Amino acid sequence: MASFGGPAQPADPALEEAIREARAPFVERDDVPSPDGTPPDRVMQWPGTELPQSPLFHDVRQSTIERRLTVSSRDYIGHLSTISAYVTLPPADREEVYRRILRVLPDHLEVTADIIVHLARRG
Repeated sequence: MASFGGPAQPADPALEEAIREARAPFVERDDVPSPDGTPPDRVMQWPGTELPQSPLFHDVRQSTIERRLTVSSRDYIGHLSTISAYVTLPPADREEVYRRILRVLPDHLEVTADIIVHLARRG
């Protein structure tokens, strides 16, 4: 079994905070917490925490492929438009939060977009 994915967020903590403030009236948080409650500081992340509990899998491993991307502010908004926290907003609110975020973004930003890979063998 192979699973891979991960969040994409601004690499600059100050920019991340500015975005958080811009979206606050509409979106409290835009990340997706672990379905099994694994804290983000734990070495093994979900689904790697869940796989060993199944008799179907063993030898669960996690690796991280570090990625840093430079994207335009419009492309970053395009990325946000795929996240449930924004998709579920009423259209007028969604457009307003995008406008607010665009105001705090530079023309281009560096994004941390690490890929977290989980591998497990069939039991």
